[in-house]
Amino acid sequence: MAGLENFGFSRLALSLAMFVPLTLAGCATPPKDPVQRAAFDQNNDPLEPMNRAIFDFNDKAYTYVLFPVVRGYDALPDPARTGIHNVIGNLGEPVVFMNKSLQGKGSAAVDTVERFLINSIFGFGGLIDVASHNHIDEPKGGDFGATLYTYGVGEGPYLVLPLLGPSDPRDAVGTGVDGAANPWTYVLYTTYPEQIGVFVGTGIDRLSGQMDNYVQAKKTSLDFYAFVRSSFRQNRRFDLGEQPGDDSLYDVPAATGGKDDHP
Repeated sequence: MAGLENFGFSRLALSLAMFVPLTLAGCATPPKDPVQRAAFDQNNDPLEPMNRAIFDFNDKAYTYVLFPVVRGYDALPDPARTGIHNVIGNLGEPVVFMNKSLQGKGSAAVDTVERFLINSIFGFGGLIDVASHNHIDEPKGGDFGATLYTYGVGEGPYLVLPLLGPSDPRDAVGTGVDGAANPWTYVLYTTYPEQIGVFVGTGIDRLSGQMDNYVQAKKTSLDFYAFVRSSFRQNRRFDLGEQPGDDSLYDVPAATGGKDDHP
């Protein structure tokens, strides 16, 4: 029963269900004005009304529920937070190995195995990132969305997922496949409470590294939704090796004296 009720499969089903709203995209009428049509095509966001509604829901959930939790998490001593972050990363190495193997990137796959073994053995189960200290870095694009990209699958229209945030159909399916392929859901955390706890803990750790940039960008962006959409695409394409960028989802613009949006 644990296998049939695995939370990873639930995420896969949810991600596949994200394709249902895409059928509505065919009903979205592109503007006839050439200038507006060019902007419409560039944004590639035919579901914008729905996406904005989900975006607003996410923003309220982050601001009033998740960010207070993140602040409590950030109050932990640095070694504790770093250790938690490292363990989460180490547990993700088997999925990265799978994807790098499917992508045909043997060297990166070998590096992933080395990272997992070194950190698990010499890093006390991954608490210490010994591999990175020895210049064996985590390869970028170790998710199934990146694997689909390698095989020529297009990203599709922009999509905002509840709580998970900016995405696209290719990455939404990739998230579900990665969750279903994670071996630890069959070995370590096989019950719903354990799986949900790991899922929430991973999300809190991820938000911890992005909260300050999120808050600052929200205060300084004229259209925060459009800014996040653009930033997501730029950083995702960088992850896929398409163009220069940085590791931050939110490339915070200079302060413009916008409204104070402290969560």
